[in-house]
Amino acid sequence: MLSLVGILLVTHGSFSKGITESVHLIAGEQEHLETLSLMPDDNVVLFKEQALKLIQKLDEGDGVLVLVDMMGGSPFNVIASTLVNPNVECITGLNLPMLLAALEIRSGTPIKEMAKTCVEVGADGIVDIRKKLQI
Repeated sequence: MLSLVGILLVTHGSFSKGITESVHLIAGEQEHLETLSLMPDDNVVLFKEQALKLIQKLDEGDGVLVLVDMMGGSPFNVIASTLVNPNVECITGLNLPMLLAALEIRSGTPIKEMAKTCVEVGADGIVDIRKKLQI
């Protein structure tokens, strides 16, 4: 079996589940893709334990790319504390183009290159349509 970089989506609320549903609609079911949602009454210590378990589950040797909704929030802070593990990379600003790109290139692409591509594709996916179409 071909090894894949694991992908973990960590967000406030159910955003990670919703974007995963969109991925399934566009690209079909995906292996080694997990979600972790921080809900209002969640304990952050338990949330971190869940994150560490999912990272361990997803890492088959090529690492885990963690995509977080935004910088500075509790999901980000929890994941930032896991970055002592050199097999974990974290990108904030999760969006659909970024996630689709990560899924497309995760077989055979080193995790640091994946992270770089995700930042580029994520940023390129943000467009002012009126300005782009000049209307």
